[in-house]
Amino acid sequence: MTSEKTRREQVADRILATEGRWVLGRVMPRELLDGIHGYLDRVAPDRADAMIDDIRARADELAAADRDMIVDGPAKGMLALSAVVLAAYEKLRPLFDGDGDRTIRYLRRVLGAVLRRPLEAGVEALGKRDDALDAIDKVCRKDFAMYGSYYDIEFTRPDADTFEMTVGRCFFRDFFDRHGEVPVTTVMCAWDANWMTALDPATSGLRAERPSLMSQGADRCRFRVLRTDDPLAEHADALSP
Repeated sequence: MTSEKTRREQVADRILATEGRWVLGRVMPRELLDGIHGYLDRVAPDRADAMIDDIRARADELAAADRDMIVDGPAKGMLALSAVVLAAYEKLRPLFDGDGDRTIRYLRRVLGAVLRRPLEAGVEALGKRDDALDAIDKVCRKDFAMYGSYYDIEFTRPDADTFEMTVGRCFFRDFFDRHGEVPVTTVMCAWDANWMTALDPATSGLRAERPSLMSQGADRCRFRVLRTDDPLAEHADALSP
């Protein structure tokens, strides 16, 4: 029985790894570029197509240079997405008068909208379970396999009313650190906030918080979901202004 369960888990992990490579390496870069193209159509319509081509070409260069980071399928997808984000940052920055912070904030907004609704719908459904905290716990432990073996993630239940995830090694942070652009990592952090903001305390009895981020200099990224009796409780995020 145990060996059969192990085989099922191995198959599930392979499926999630394939999903991670596809979502991170194909779907998200494509939708990010589509969003950027819409902006370029407004501010630089005569150069929009050429700039998207430049971003793609630069992303290919970056991905080829950092192929040593590919340790599995999900890492291949994360490298593709990271390369597009960094290439977009480099190519779009002149449009923001060379202001890196403004460029990063723009990219946060665009990537933050990618696949947001499906993620929100899934979290909203979990929040309606009889024990929403247990449901969040189980799904996070299972679905984070989509990120593959590169990550160092710990899941804990400090008490009956708290679920915590701690990330000690992050592909995105390491990639942007290689290129001397750690703050650009926050573009990825912005997307990761979608599942936290989707938790409605009024319907789930839960609130989320992210007290620390490696992209902001912390030693680890920390996520926490807690039970609450306050229907107006707001999620807290180190990334928020």
